[in-house]
Amino acid sequence: MIFTNLIQTNLRTKHFGKEVEYYQRLESTNVEAWDLIKSGDATNGMIIITDNQIQGKGRNGNSWFMAPSKGLAMSIILNQKFTIEEAELIPIAAGVSIAKAIENRGAKPQLKWPNDIFIDGRKCGGVLCESKISSNLIHSMVIGIGLNINETETDFPEPLRDKSTSLSIATGHSNQRELVCAIITTYFERTMEDLKTNIKLWENYCSHMDDLVSFNHGNSKNKGTFKGINQHGHAIIDIEDKIHVFPSIRLK
Repeated sequence: MIFTNLIQTNLRTKHFGKEVEYYQRLESTNVEAWDLIKSGDATNGMIIITDNQIQGKGRNGNSWFMAPSKGLAMSIILNQKFTIEEAELIPIAAGVSIAKAIENRGAKPQLKWPNDIFIDGRKCGGVLCESKISSNLIHSMVIGIGLNINETETDFPEPLRDKSTSLSIATGHSNQRELVCAIITTYFERTMEDLKTNIKLWENYCSHMDDLVSFNHGNSKNKGTFKGINQHGHAIIDIEDKIHVFPSIRLK
């Protein structure tokens, strides 16, 4: 069970996390967040959190594994207006916030474009940002965060064991999920204050800067050298000595 009072005790925020909605079991924290937005019950910075997310998903519908009562499945509601340019940088801010929180707990995080979180070269979580647009403005966003916290090696399905990890495996001890949630939320509020400053921070955490990467773009398979992200948060890739910018691709 997650204790919401422990989350709020450890927050160092002005607004985010002042309201926390806890559920023992949910299909998805993002789905619940959107339901609250539609019903008018959501507030800016509200946290939705669950012990057992049964249909957690990542970008492009990919599934993500979390052991019940061991991982962190949460969403933060941004119930305010953003320009499209601002909204494009919010996933970058979320990734930096999670990396900072992992670092705070004694592990060495890495970020993989566009939204994967790694420790020691193995995946431990990710970010899924969803938004509603109208008249060229984003009116609401939901920042879904999944992070493996106290899973052991044997908690992971066998096909995932050699490529998945948790904060507990990396640090050698269990971690209080409420504290990690509070630290992520605190860093996220701070990174939201000046979105463009997160670009360099994201690049510092990037696991594949200046590395050869493979990716699909449209129907074609491509390779190039990952050179970072631009002022819009788009990937910069050098393909045969020519710079290309991609707003949305997934690295293999």
